[in-house]
Amino acid sequence: MSYYAQIAINILVLLSLGVSLNLLLGYAGRVSMAQSILFGVGAFTAARFALPPLTDSYSSNVSGVGYGLGWPWWAATIAAIVVTFLAALIISLPAVRLVKGEYLILLTLAFQLGGQQLMTVWDTVTGGPFGVAGIPSIKIGGLSFSTLKPDSTVRFALLMLVVAIIIIAITWALGESPFGRLLKTLREQESVLPSVGKSPVRPELLTFGITAGIAGGVGALFAFSQGAMTPVNFGLDLSILIVSVVVLGGVGNLWGTIVGAIILGALDPILSNFVGDAAIPWRAVIYGGALVVMMLVRPQGLIPEGFGRRRGKGLAEDISLDEAMVRLSRVTVAQGAEGASALEVTGLKKSFGGLVAVGGASFTIPEGKITALIGPNGAGKTTIFNMITGTMKPDEGTVVLHGEDITNLSVVEVARKGIARSFQDVRICEQMTVLDNVAVAVPGQPGEGIASLVFRPLRARKVERAVRQRALECLALFGIADKANEVVGELSYGDQKLVAIARLLATDADVLLLDEPTSGVDPANVEGVMQGVMRLRDLGRTVCLVEHSVHFVQRLADRAVFLDQGIVLAEGTVEELINQKELADLYFGS
Repeated sequence: MSYYAQIAINILVLLSLGVSLNLLLGYAGRVSMAQSILFGVGAFTAARFALPPLTDSYSSNVSGVGYGLGWPWWAATIAAIVVTFLAALIISLPAVRLVKGEYLILLTLAFQLGGQQLMTVWDTVTGGPFGVAGIPSIKIGGLSFSTLKPDSTVRFALLMLVVAIIIIAITWALGESPFGRLLKTLREQESVLPSVGKSPVRPELLTFGITAGIAGGVGALFAFSQGAMTPVNFGLDLSILIVSVVVLGGVGNLWGTIVGAIILGALDPILSNFVGDAAIPWRAVIYGGALVVMMLVRPQGLIPEGFGRRRGKGLAEDISLDEAMVRLSRVTVAQGAEGASALEVTGLKKSFGGLVAVGGASFTIPEGKITALIGPNGAGKTTIFNMITGTMKPDEGTVVLHGEDITNLSVVEVARKGIARSFQDVRICEQMTVLDNVAVAVPGQPGEGIASLVFRPLRARKVERAVRQRALECLALFGIADKANEVVGELSYGDQKLVAIARLLATDADVLLLDEPTSGVDPANVEGVMQGVMRLRDLGRTVCLVEHSVHFVQRLADRAVFLDQGIVLAEGTVEELINQKELADLYFGS
């Protein structure tokens, strides 16, 4: 019985580590090869805090370390979680600011290898290559939970099952909350979060920390169950195995991680039973081969993200276009006096080396109107958008929003002041639902903070219902509310453009910048985009758009600004500008 209990313990430990990593890898899209060493940091921390204090009778000739602070097991476990959380910040701070993609893999790999080497040589803390021995077991109500005796092994397996269930519940609650929605957006389109006024830094840091903290807590339980351990227990092969569990099962899906942990966790004892010790060198080959086959045959994993997603989740009612107009008009900011300027651009200049992209552009965007920036390719229109929104800093000039200078603000700060933008390449999150793509932009969501989820869950759920309703209203304005629970990647490109514009509306921003809203849209869907933009004006929003379609601009724009080489050549109605021969020649080519 104890043999099978030990197998169950190994699977449950692997499952817990895999589920926690899935929060970082699956939801946030950040690959970490350091889960094993963080597991080890928690184990050694708990061991040193729980071991009995040093006494005169302790022999210095004993290999390894056998003394500590004498804390109770539960206090040592909390200490392990805190220390591991802080250790994760060492990785996450440079990762959040500087390192992305494959470089993050290299950074975490370096942390894994360097951390294990440090454990091996740091004799006074980890016992060096001999490790730590004499770790007390967990005792609850007079019962011992360890793997040193058959009866206590079964008890520890049951304890580990309870812990694994708790970890799954915590991870699922975070991943399917508004906080998890931020992580999914971060994974698929990181630039979207700043553009809707939400910083990606805090959720990414917290996810690194939470993933590490869970690994540290599991490491503490591992230490108490084993009684002794060495740095060899926390090698790179374990990190690879944990990543394999997540990838095999399916990233972004906790059920997949559970299945992956059971398959790979049971593989070792199965091979040992049939092949014996000869199976040991073949384990890595089998793991690697299974992953290669999986990536070729089913790259989304055994259970892909969104498997079993319920249709109609959270939708309270169907909303008509007229109802959406009424409801959204109630939250639209009050408009200024007739003819007032929402945005003033003065003397903007931007050069890239010797190339002048914008050569001193100055213009105003009137309140509650649609203004088009037109001109030939390379006129600097998108560069001006980038400088207005804080993506680029101008070499000279100012941007003033409602009388406030916002020139040197960050992208997040500009969005919070009331400017939101779309992108020429759409930048929607293809694996998320239409509703979630829009809901992520709604401001003031307490569920995006860990503290509110933990201490005020009822309020977070109440606001989340209102957020989803608001997102549905924005979708109804563009006639796509019936697609709210469809995955965005399955929509037509025209509908994806509408989702991106609906996301802008959800921000409550006063000024909306649309970068080529009909680019790549088939003619049958252009009319839908056009009607949607006109409804933004009907709500009183100020719209500025960059668009090459003269027909689109003529039907929509109240006024236009003609640019060439980053200089404003003329302002007026579209007809007035196009009727000027020299401007028409520049625009269409002579």
